[in-house]
Amino acid sequence: MQTRLQTSGTRLARQHNATTAAAVVRLHSSSSSRLRAVPVEDEQQIPAGAANVLEQVRVVLVAPKTPANIGAVARACANFETTSLWVVAPRCDPYDGEVEKVACGPEVLKRMTVVDDLQQALRDTIGSVGFTRRAGATRYTHGSMAELLQKYPAAIAALDPALHASQQQQQQQQQQGQQDSVLGQTALVFGREESGLTEAELRLCRHSCAIPTGRIQGSMNLSHAVAVVLAGLFERRLALLGLADLGIEVSGKQESWEGLQPAAASELSALLAKVSAIAKSVGMSGNDSRGGGAQGSHGRRRLPLGHIRAILSRAQANTWEVRSLHGLASAVLKHVKEDTTADSGDGTSSS
Repeated sequence: MQTRLQTSGTRLARQHNATTAAAVVRLHSSSSSRLRAVPVEDEQQIPAGAANVLEQVRVVLVAPKTPANIGAVARACANFETTSLWVVAPRCDPYDGEVEKVACGPEVLKRMTVVDDLQQALRDTIGSVGFTRRAGATRYTHGSMAELLQKYPAAIAALDPALHASQQQQQQQQQQGQQDSVLGQTALVFGREESGLTEAELRLCRHSCAIPTGRIQGSMNLSHAVAVVLAGLFERRLALLGLADLGIEVSGKQESWEGLQPAAASELSALLAKVSAIAKSVGMSGNDSRGGGAQGSHGRRRLPLGHIRAILSRAQANTWEVRSLHGLASAVLKHVKEDTTADSGDGTSSS
C-alpha cells in the first residue's frame, strides 16, 4: 500500500509539473451582470509566495468509502484555496483514477496525506472542529459555524481578527526567510458517508458543529458538506483580509462600475422633476404630497410623485437605472408636447 501511494504521488507530481502557469483568480463583470473567470494571459499574476486564502485550514476525511467523494472534496479544497487534505483510514484507494478524474487537477492530491487514525491527523493542529448532526450527552454541538464563531472567535484561527496582525507578520518573516516554522492549522473533520463521526472521534475534536439543513433532506453528501463549510470560511477570510491583500480584484470597465453606483441626488431630483411635469401634463398634481398645513406633516397625504420618490430612494437606484428612466420620461414629455401642439394646430385651423 505504501509503495502504491508513493508511486501515485510521484505520478501526480509529474502531472503538476507539466501543467501551464498557475491559474489566477479574478472576478470580472460581464454585460449580463454575472461573474466570470478571466483567462490567465489577460490577468496580472498573484504575487509569488502569496499565501492561499485558507492555508491555515486542514480538511480531514475519516474513513471515506468512495473514491469520487475524495476527488470531489479535493476539488472543493482547490476551489477555496486550501491544499491541506488528510485522509484517515480510507475504505477505498485514495489514489484511484476516479479520485484524480473528479478532483479536476493534482494541486491538492499531490499534497494529500493518508494516515491510519484521527489522532495522527490532529497531532500538529492548533484547533479542530468535528462536523456532526448528532448532539452528545457529554459535549455541546453548535448549531452552525456562525454560532460557533460567535462564541469562540478563535475556534478557526484564520478567522480570528485578534490573531490576524501577528499572522501577517509571521507570513512576512517566512517569505523573507527569517523563520522556517509554518502557521498552525485548524482541522475541519468530516466523517463517514453513511454514519459520520463516532462519539470517540468527536471527543478528539476541540469543538463539534452541525451544518444547518432543511426539513426535506437533513443529511448532506460528504463532498457537499465540505464545500458548504469551506465556502463560508472562504468568504469570511476574504472579508478579514480584504481583496487587495490577496491580489484578487473585482473589476471591469471603470465606467461600468461607476454606472452601478447609487445615483447622485441631483440626478434623482432631475428625474423627479420630469415625472412631476408628466403628472401635470395629464392633469395630476406634480407635488410629493398635500395637506398637513405649514406647521407639520400631520394629516399629510402622499401623492404619486411622493410614492415614486420613496420607491427610488428605497431601491437605491443606480446611475444607469436613473438615466434610463430619464430617457423614458423625456420621451413621454416629448410625445405629450407633440400631441398638445397638434391639438393646438387643429383648433387654430378650425376657427
